[in-house]
Amino acid sequence: MTASLVPDPLSLILSAAALGQALLCAALLISGQGTAQAHQQDHRRWLAAVFAALGLLSTGPVSAATAPALFPLATGLILTAAYGLAPLVWLYTLRLTEPENAPPRPRRWTHGLPVLAGASGFFAILTLPGDMRFEMFAAGTLPDSRHAAGVALWLFLLVLAWNIVSGAYGFAILRRLAAYRARLRDLYSNNDGRELYWLSTLIAVLSAVWALAVAVLLIDNLLVPLFLPASLGPVMLLSLIITFALKGVAQQPGLAAADIPVGSLADSQADKPASGGKYQKSALDEAQAVRISNKLSAVMREERLYLDPGLSLQKLSRHIGVAPNLVSQTLNQTLEETFFDFVNRWRIEAALPRVAAGEDTVMNIALDVGFNTRSTFYTAFKQVTGTTPRAYRDAASPTAD
Repeated sequence: MTASLVPDPLSLILSAAALGQALLCAALLISGQGTAQAHQQDHRRWLAAVFAALGLLSTGPVSAATAPALFPLATGLILTAAYGLAPLVWLYTLRLTEPENAPPRPRRWTHGLPVLAGASGFFAILTLPGDMRFEMFAAGTLPDSRHAAGVALWLFLLVLAWNIVSGAYGFAILRRLAAYRARLRDLYSNNDGRELYWLSTLIAVLSAVWALAVAVLLIDNLLVPLFLPASLGPVMLLSLIITFALKGVAQQPGLAAADIPVGSLADSQADKPASGGKYQKSALDEAQAVRISNKLSAVMREERLYLDPGLSLQKLSRHIGVAPNLVSQTLNQTLEETFFDFVNRWRIEAALPRVAAGEDTVMNIALDVGFNTRSTFYTAFKQVTGTTPRAYRDAASPTAD
């Protein structure tokens, strides 16, 4: 709680900018939903809700400057929005990592329970008489009242619990994204724009901030007062909003319905780690797996399908006339490679003579053999050869005496 309702100019400017940016992004997302089908809109709806929550979190200094009498109640609404932010990011992540035609998950309403917990803080503040609210939130002192002491204790516990709840959601989101990226490697040969590393990085940073917030909260209330810059919160919120605006607004779900093998682990297992029981019910025997493996190698060597940047498991399966699940099982269990690694190994092997010759740029070679980006080529090259293209070329060049 602050000692004064008058925010410093920098905090006010940053909060107003964050609020305006969040509302603008939410409005743009909502207004643009009419042109897409329902399943294509869903992730945009959740992102709009994320922006709405971030906008509400930004209203503290603004409400203090423009409506001081309502600042205590605004604080309760900010706590409610804080409890809603992590579940909303989780639901946004779900829709980005599910197949585009996946039906809504049952029991989605359970993610509203944290919001109800946060709202209890708002109603607790509402039970206080107006003079007590002012004394607690404007003057920063605790009235000599059991009621006020009870509300203050409840708010403290809610803030502490918020960090725990948010941390749990952060862990679940990171786990979901890791499983999703593993799924991508079973389906696509190029995953640029799908892998959502920006979201993983954002969640990891937020998780670190949440852990720091717990430490600060405990030290400030139980040991010694901590004097942090008032602008720190608005800076973090504005940074978070800008990141979602730059990355999230243009982000599309990565799993196209047409690329999901029928009867495969498409969605129900998407947030579970791969296990040895993945192909438990498959009828694939060892002899059949060897035949499929030979067929895969032959079609890559003779027809060079790896040159297609859009090559997917479905495309390859149709080309050789084998069910996608059987191709995936052969790759994973017989060749011990994901589809992504299998195709990119062929691409790198095709690139090696040209890299050694040094007669063309790395970017041209990468595009010619089926990669979409230079960075993906470098990563795959290092994985296959254990070195960089330049080091490989230098090692292949004859040295002068």
